[in-house]
Amino acid sequence: MIRTKLAVLLVFLLVATGGFANSLAPLKGISILLDPGHGGTDPGAVGPTGLKESAVNLRVARYLRDLLKADGAEVTMTRDKDVFISLADRVAMATKRNPDLFVSIHHNASLKPVMNNRSEIYFNAIDRGISQKVGNSMMTELAKWGFGEESIIVPAGFFVLRNNPAPSVLTEGGYITIPKIEQELQTGKALTNQAQALRRAIRETFKDGILRVKFIISEEPVKIDTPFFNLIFSANRAIEQVNVRMVPDRKSGFGFDTLPSIGNTYRLYNTEALASGMYELQLTFSGSDGSTSARTLLRLQVDLPVAHSALVPVAPFIPEGFKGRFPVRVTLRDDMKRLNTRSLPFRLIYGANSATSGVVSEQGETTLFLDLNGDEKEAVNVQLEIEGKVISATEIAVRVPERRFVLGRIIDLNGNGIRGVKISYGADEKVISGPDGFFYISYPKIYGNMKLDIAPPLGYDKSEYWIRTSGEPVVLPAISLKPVSARLLGTRIAIMAPLSFDNLIRRLVKPLMGAGAEIVRLNYPENQTRPEYQSVLEANLAKDLDMLLSFKREIGGAIAVRHYHRGGRGKLLAEALKFSLSTENPPIVVKTGAGSDYEIGHTGVTSVVIAFPEQMPPDYPEKLVAHLAQVLKTGF
Repeated sequence: MIRTKLAVLLVFLLVATGGFANSLAPLKGISILLDPGHGGTDPGAVGPTGLKESAVNLRVARYLRDLLKADGAEVTMTRDKDVFISLADRVAMATKRNPDLFVSIHHNASLKPVMNNRSEIYFNAIDRGISQKVGNSMMTELAKWGFGEESIIVPAGFFVLRNNPAPSVLTEGGYITIPKIEQELQTGKALTNQAQALRRAIRETFKDGILRVKFIISEEPVKIDTPFFNLIFSANRAIEQVNVRMVPDRKSGFGFDTLPSIGNTYRLYNTEALASGMYELQLTFSGSDGSTSARTLLRLQVDLPVAHSALVPVAPFIPEGFKGRFPVRVTLRDDMKRLNTRSLPFRLIYGANSATSGVVSEQGETTLFLDLNGDEKEAVNVQLEIEGKVISATEIAVRVPERRFVLGRIIDLNGNGIRGVKISYGADEKVISGPDGFFYISYPKIYGNMKLDIAPPLGYDKSEYWIRTSGEPVVLPAISLKPVSARLLGTRIAIMAPLSFDNLIRRLVKPLMGAGAEIVRLNYPENQTRPEYQSVLEANLAKDLDMLLSFKREIGGAIAVRHYHRGGRGKLLAEALKFSLSTENPPIVVKTGAGSDYEIGHTGVTSVVIAFPEQMPPDYPEKLVAHLAQVLKTGF
């Protein structure tokens, strides 16, 4: 009987000891990268008596590191001393180490006097999985530990968040610029309490472990030659949902199903055909037990077979005696007759034994050339060979021109071809320039001269060009077009504004597009409490934006133009606009300066806020956008 009781007690002790050991290491298997903000030559915010934010950040990070290690986590830091580390280097560390969580530790300051303290947690807005979950826990815990009852959580676009492949948050543990808070942050108690709050939040987030997903691929990018893909992945837990975002955005649905094999193995597939191109899949997985995975980034290269391709000469025939480069248009298509946007090496075989080689552009259309010596008398057979196969062929006649033969090219100031230019001539004749700007026209030889009316695409001035000859049958003009604004041509400008600004925005968009700028109107869901969150998310997901302009109304004051607190191009634009408006009669007063608007600090491009007061002369908004368009066109 005693032996039985001892055996039961021993089993109980073993089970209890195992459970106790697990409770002592609740973060075992979790890797965390701590990022004490600022440092070295960058002190960050400075308190009223000179306390540096960089020093406070480092002390909190050290305390938190020790606490997390005690919980069994694998913890590293971007810095462990007072040194400067660039934002790019911090992100590079996260990319290399691929932690389960990245925590950037900061303490806040305000451009305006602030008396009530609060902590603020920013999570990566592009990743609403683990980042948002740990952010919510941090907000709750910091409030519990006395770091401001009005603590908030914000979807963010700071550099170390939006460029971070790992689940990431940035903490602002209080306003160091408030005298009372600065005094508290000089004590070990406040700093250890803050570290304890962050520790408890991390423990709460990972208390049930982490959902880990692994794609079974041999290389990245994943290369496929069909419009539909099947990707195999496994997970350490049962998967209930897969969220997929594709960049660039394409109309395509996605699905997944379970494979009949050992463990949790699945197949991810698309339901809409993809065209050739490079894609990035941003994936987040949800487990049946409520767990969430880190965001997985997967690059996909779709190279569809070349089919339905065309080889068409720019001019319908080669004039006899033509010496030089004769252009031939090539259009590559896939088996669905869509442009096949692949950059492929080619050989152009023509004549008896002539050939040239090169690379087809990534647009699926390009211009190739036959190098002719002027001795051609018979039709020239041309074949386009790609990947060892002849995919298209044509025969180009050679004959004496009976009409004036004009083989021209429209170019920009750098000599690059401009496609889509409408060229009108004669009574009602017109053509449009093709890839690389080439075009062909003909007219009776009786007309020695001919005027061409040039209507270019947006971004270039309309013009006219006279073809003047001395009787020669073949003319090869190169027509250079002048841009409306060399500074705006090809730039991408995002605009963020409520619907009530639509009429005003249209007055701005028209001249900007006329100067060759591409305008991206961001969604601004006014039914949401903070519609700017959605606008900024779209701006950060967009590719190659150059600027964001935000329009809003405010109560009282003058017109305000705000920019990032460190200045840069936003400040230059604000000051140039202020000066331009001062030339009005009477002058229009504009207040410029650094702003704390959400879109200014959370967008990866130059961002400027233009705020109109409720009460002002009715013609001021129109005058402002007219001056803004002119400043953007002429430079600042």
